[in-house]
Amino acid sequence: MTPQERTTAAINLEEPDRVPIAPIVGMDLPATYYGLNIAELHREPIKAIEAMVKFFDEFGGWDGYSTLPLVKIGYILGGLKFKAPGQELPDAPGYYGQFDEGEWMKVEDYKTIADIGWGKFVADEYIYRISDWTPEDVEENRKKYFQFALKGGEEYTIKRKMGMRAGANRVHPFFLLSLNRSLLKFTQDLYYRPELVEAALDTMTDGLIKSTIAQCKGNGGNVVFIPEERAEGAIYPLKIFERFWWPYTKRIVESLYDEGIISWLHLDQCWDLNIPYFKDLPRASCIIDLDGLTDIFRAKEILKDHLCIMSDVSGSLFSIGSQKQVEDYVKKLIDKLGVDGGHILSSGCEVPPNCKPENFKVFLKTGKTYQLSKE
Repeated sequence: MTPQERTTAAINLEEPDRVPIAPIVGMDLPATYYGLNIAELHREPIKAIEAMVKFFDEFGGWDGYSTLPLVKIGYILGGLKFKAPGQELPDAPGYYGQFDEGEWMKVEDYKTIADIGWGKFVADEYIYRISDWTPEDVEENRKKYFQFALKGGEEYTIKRKMGMRAGANRVHPFFLLSLNRSLLKFTQDLYYRPELVEAALDTMTDGLIKSTIAQCKGNGGNVVFIPEERAEGAIYPLKIFERFWWPYTKRIVESLYDEGIISWLHLDQCWDLNIPYFKDLPRASCIIDLDGLTDIFRAKEILKDHLCIMSDVSGSLFSIGSQKQVEDYVKKLIDKLGVDGGHILSSGCEVPPNCKPENFKVFLKTGKTYQLSKE
């Protein structure tokens, strides 16, 4: 099978020739491995793509295309305040980009977002609140981002014929609001200003669906990557999840699926209490991507033959585990989650920059060669 055929079979709950492999490898691991300057990669994203592609080829490749380099300009353009090495952070080894979470959004912004949408709100005003950019900077960085996004698509999708063709990356509206209001203030809003939050979420959800469909039709992608790490039962009671997250997520997944687009739900933190809800989504309509804190084997039991699960080799295993520990866990994932459809072998969130190269090699080798235990 080709990588595209292999990943598509797993998403559709059909049997591939082996388990598809799709680790989330951003720019920090290749940059660390090759001794590159992280600050320079944030300034020149094309160089980050080149480093990622070089790393991909050196390690023999895998099946699923994960992400573009997560550089500062991408976050700012999307409406997230961000600190980059060599800018807000020291230009020194060990420093990587990070969100700058704070109460940047004000209560009155909810109504503006509900009226005009997130994209226009960011473009008209908010981008200048979270950055020191001028309108000329915005235009220049949009062009730069578009150019390196095209480069990423060319290198992975066209030249290397990768599966899981990521047509778009979208932060979930709930997560966007939380990051921009701050966790504390956003939680207060959920309880004391619920109608304002709902109105903003409603408009943001419609905007996400419309822009994702347009972008995927334009670039030929059929998967949208949607991260969320704050709606789960480990943080909020189910009544919050049921009111402010689940209806909007269901609308997103169903609307995109109607257009042939798969939602890749990247769910950080512990979602044990929430997993049963996903059975209400259309069969084979999305990927449930877990990071190691959710009981993945219980999730498989609940969602088997309904949704594809992306597995969760942890950052700690990659960085401080032994090769034997990595190999054993990959084998356990394949034994328990299967190779007969509905499982994509992956990392629990992004493979860390201090990953041992030998551990990453054994992860790939085991995934490509191991089938099922004979026991």
